Amino acid sequence: MNIFNTFALLAQISDSNNPTIFPFPFSLHLGLAIISLVFFGFRFVSQKKPFQIIFAIAVPLSLLIWLSDSKTLFYGLGLVELILILLAIVMTIASKPDKTEKNAKNSGRN
Repeated sequence: MNIFNTFALLAQISDSNNPTIFPFPFSLHLGLAIISLVFFGFRFVSQKKPFQIIFAIAVPLSLLIWLSDSKTLFYGLGLVELILILLAIVMTIASKPDKTEKNAKNSGRN
């Protein structure tokens, strides 16, 4: 199956029988959440960057959208996700190593 056919197939998924406010089917959303949890969890274990654990929590947290069709839950969860993304951006900037730390790492390799 061609990757372009996959995108076309996903675009043709009909929501007429079971309309939801989330654009993906649950199985696809669950799969992506598991993949992201494993990826960011592994990266956090190996690199210990704070933003990685934030993303490891934030992506599976989006599965809560399947609990209800309430627009309040949808927008509330969107706000929480936005806050977590902004927190991850701040942590990325804040956790950059100083130039002295970079020099110490580089001198240790030589």
